[in-house]
Amino acid sequence: MAKQTKLTRILSIDGGGIRGIIPGQVLVALEEKLKTLDNNPDAKIADYFDLIAGTSTGGILTCIYLCPSEKNPKRPKFSAKEAVDLYLERGDEIFDISFWYKVRSGGGITDEKYDEAELEEALNDYLGNLMLKDLLKPSLITSYDIKNRKAHFFKSHRAKKDPGYNFLVKEAARATSAAPTFFEVARVKSELKITYPLIDGGVFVNNPTLCAYAEARTQKLDSFRNKPKAAEMMILSIGTGNVDEPYYYKKGYNRQNGWYF
Repeated sequence: MAKQTKLTRILSIDGGGIRGIIPGQVLVALEEKLKTLDNNPDAKIADYFDLIAGTSTGGILTCIYLCPSEKNPKRPKFSAKEAVDLYLERGDEIFDISFWYKVRSGGGITDEKYDEAELEEALNDYLGNLMLKDLLKPSLITSYDIKNRKAHFFKSHRAKKDPGYNFLVKEAARATSAAPTFFEVARVKSELKITYPLIDGGVFVNNPTLCAYAEARTQKLDSFRNKPKAAEMMILSIGTGNVDEPYYYKKGYNRQNGWYF
């Protein structure tokens, strides 16, 4: 009988704005199933993957899943349910447009469509002053540097070794979700005080699966075997759905009855 070996497990989450609720809810169901299978009521998504990658809304979820608990820094702080609550509880505030902001922005013509203040407040409430190097597992969060005209990847495993790659996690989450015309460009600063103007990683890689695969193949990470081959990996890639018309938060969610699309 062939020897069984543990596969390197990768989770990849696409971008998609408020549609992040879709992969968020899929992972809520997965986490509940894993609790039952392992007979472990404290099981979290972060326990089952060696690398988590995300773009935009997927990048935000990645940061939340890998956030350590203050009580036990070796354990995840948030359940999958608490992660998706960012959208369910704060989505109406993040994607709300006040009358005066609508006037000032010309309805999104002369300025970004949404005020980033509510998003930044929500990210701060969840992630505080946590640094990238302190995330529980290796991660890859995508963004795009508009000054240097190239991809910018936030990698927690690299941040552990080089302060030039270490950022506040809330700033990484803000950068990966700074969708052009929707939110202002994110201005993030590394631990070495180098500033980068970054926008949503979805402008070049909305599905970060291949980036995560390449990262695993070329890096020796703490929780990985050395540069695993494709046959030694298992990748779970979750998208944010595809419809003919866009999802609008106010039309898709009712506080009393919940989601109905």
